[in-house]
Amino acid sequence: MTVDFEYNPLLEDFAADGTLQLPSILKILENSGNKHSDLAGDNILKGSSSGIAWILTDWLLDISSYPKYGDKLLARTWSETVKQPLACMRDFELFCNGERCVRGLTKWVLVDLKSGRPLRVSPELIEKYQPEDKAVFEDSKMPKIAIPDSSSFTSETKITLRRSDIDFNDHVHNLTYLDFALEALPAAIYSEKRTAFRNVRIAYKTGVKAGEEIICRYAECDGKHVICIFGSDEKLRTQIELS
Repeated sequence: MTVDFEYNPLLEDFAADGTLQLPSILKILENSGNKHSDLAGDNILKGSSSGIAWILTDWLLDISSYPKYGDKLLARTWSETVKQPLACMRDFELFCNGERCVRGLTKWVLVDLKSGRPLRVSPELIEKYQPEDKAVFEDSKMPKIAIPDSSSFTSETKITLRRSDIDFNDHVHNLTYLDFALEALPAAIYSEKRTAFRNVRIAYKTGVKAGEEIICRYAECDGKHVICIFGSDEKLRTQIELS
């Protein structure tokens, strides 16, 4: 099942120059995936309240151009044929005035929220999504993000969580980590690059819950901007790579 989702951007989705902001691109794609789940009869909120939830583990984004204010946007999404019993891949395309401007890929696991353990996805649940035998990238493997040596980090930003950062699964919403990463970028890079990044890679390690303080450390590695998000216990929670 391939699902198309027409999105009418809000003023808050744009930077001052009328360019669609990076977090808004992820939001559009995420909402298209939620629409697919609804059409498949897999109620995300109902599933979470029963103690079982889909957890996003990875994002991969390739941006050829950024839409502008007034452009017509359409997101397209589908689930790939399941090749691993504990992981599912979802593909995305974003079209601007009929031309593809973004390719995206995500990896998901079904998790028992009480134990934190991944669950095998049943054939019945897989069939609801009617997976497609196609992929937006030739290789559906998520490239690894190198963890910089501690001496490579050139700046550090501490962030205290707000109540609004917490989602229905009682942890920081996955898109919010990108906001944290953008906050941690050096001012000059943020000003110059925030609507110019072409590649985004996010790897979620461990969820952050309400009441925690996180530490975002920044390093530039081989021309790529890497932000590692740590908990107050110094455990790595999320890695984000922008280039």
